[in-house]
Amino acid sequence: MINNYKRFSNEASHFFMNVKTLPDELEDIVYSYIPKSVTIFLTKKNYIEGHHLIRSLINRKNIENYIRSMIRQDNDFVLKQLLVENYNRWINMKKYYYKECIFSNYIYFLESYAIDNESIKCRKIIIDLFEEEGLSKNRHKKNTIKYIKWKN
Repeated sequence: MINNYKRFSNEASHFFMNVKTLPDELEDIVYSYIPKSVTIFLTKKNYIEGHHLIRSLINRKNIENYIRSMIRQDNDFVLKQLLVENYNRWINMKKYYYKECIFSNYIYFLESYAIDNESIKCRKIIIDLFEEEGLSKNRHKKNTIKYIKWKN
């Protein structure tokens, strides 16, 4: 199955590279037949214009998996867009539970998840956001994670 995915991915990248060699008029015609859900991920400009479509493509249960996969892949551009859109909601999401830990909010969880997955660029984006919002002062003194694993 992985080999099929790699083959499909290579074929798709060759297709889009070949489309780029066409004259602009023909390129526009070809792109008009490709769904927006495919072209979103081709360029940053396309992603900024159509990132709102992603929420409709991903069902509600899988949106957290999408966010985590962006952190695992260290995709700071997409994470920054998600943080800009959802900052107020995520900062107010109190007591987020994940793997025997309680995080004081969802953004602290995302920072911890970035550390666990060695996602340096994503962690930098989150730290910069904390500094912009004034949350970075004395953060090392605040207990943001509680471990709830029961002792035997």
